[in-house]
Amino acid sequence: MRSPIGAKRFLERLRLRQVLTPHSGSKGHFRLKENEILSGKYLIEKFLDHGSYGQVASCLNLATNEKVALKILRNDLPGVGKKEVFILKKLRKLDQDHVVKFTEHFKHEGHYCLVFEMLDMNLHHFMRLSRFKPLCLCTIREITQQMLVALNALKSIGLVHSDLKTDNIMLVNHQSQPLKVKMIDFGLAKEVSKIFPGTTIQATGYRAPEVILGLPMNEGVDMWSLGCIMAFMYLGRHLYPLDSEYEVIRVLLQMQGQPDDYLLNSGTKTENFFSKETDSPNPSWKLKTRAQYRMTTGLRAKRCKNVYDTLTSLDDIEKIRRGEKDATKHTDTQAFLSLLKQMLHVDPAKRITPSEALGHCFITKKHMPCDTNNKPKQSSVAAGTKDEPPATAHRTTAGTNDGPPAKARLNEATAAGTKKRPPSDGVSFVEVKTQKKFLKWAREFSSRKIKLICCCKVDLTVERHTAI
Repeated sequence: MRSPIGAKRFLERLRLRQVLTPHSGSKGHFRLKENEILSGKYLIEKFLDHGSYGQVASCLNLATNEKVALKILRNDLPGVGKKEVFILKKLRKLDQDHVVKFTEHFKHEGHYCLVFEMLDMNLHHFMRLSRFKPLCLCTIREITQQMLVALNALKSIGLVHSDLKTDNIMLVNHQSQPLKVKMIDFGLAKEVSKIFPGTTIQATGYRAPEVILGLPMNEGVDMWSLGCIMAFMYLGRHLYPLDSEYEVIRVLLQMQGQPDDYLLNSGTKTENFFSKETDSPNPSWKLKTRAQYRMTTGLRAKRCKNVYDTLTSLDDIEKIRRGEKDATKHTDTQAFLSLLKQMLHVDPAKRITPSEALGHCFITKKHMPCDTNNKPKQSSVAAGTKDEPPATAHRTTAGTNDGPPAKARLNEATAAGTKKRPPSDGVSFVEVKTQKKFLKWAREFSSRKIKLICCCKVDLTVERHTAI
């Protein structure tokens, strides 16, 4: 028999088993419990994700029987929830299809609770399922175009997402709508007018140079992050290091060259990474060593090794994905690299804007051949030469004319199946199913002919015997 103290501890452990996440109840986080009902209509079903400022759970709206995503923010940071609700209300007025739909908000036990539409999975998880296999350019184009539309909408109301990364791009439904995505998580979004030089925003691997160097910032920081995401989709690996600003600057210098002096002279954090030779008649900025960086900032910069160590320029990215020798794919890759370089321009004043990027040839596909740019396909015929009749003509006249002998038709069908296809020039070919149906018809036609000949022979034999 348990003692009163032992029974109390047992019940406490049993109650804690209902907690859905180890972050529940700690550092101001809400203690998520399965089957708990919030605001009288949101039934908590399961834990989905967590972040520094809150947790996300899958809930059932008992009033509409609809699944929703419920973001529950920490109660020790009330200003964070208030600011995010303000941002989300501004976004809701845009009615933007590529931004997550915000339904409502309420407070529960001091926690801001935000209700969103239920989406599928984030882009990082989607790529992890395929072991970070690089995506094809057509998929990269679709995702990039949608994110550019979303960024253009944010720019129109003077907002910066400031935390754009693969985790914050969600697939709506990777089965029924495989390429439709939406931007999520506006907890760190800011008004452009309220971002001051020296403010640290963005994840390290997606952080723009102006943020690291302490330069004035605008919506261009999101364009830099989207460029990093494009490179990640193309390579299946990050283009810049994720753990150290010093390493980001080192790789940036290796691939894109040192920022111009007028940028380094204006940065409030430039001296964290660069030193100037004051004794020289023409002093210039020089990257500090790791030891010097540690002495200046107190931070240790451990050398990171990844794909970026093999790149000396952004053009070298194409070498990582070999085997694309097709002329059309090469042209498309060059268009992709052209947009990428403009999005990752070190000078924010020269970086391409969302509206300009939407008119880039990689997005509009103006560089693609006419037959691949939404042009209606011609009817599927097996045209080896111009004089050869279409295969559909045989099927049309088969019921009214005796046509050529079955053997000749079989030869034609065999030739159609074994003939090598010429290079793609806009002409379509007979589908496999059509060929199989034609061969089947030819076999039936020949078998009927054979049966007819046999019947005639039998009739002749009977007549001879009768005559005798």
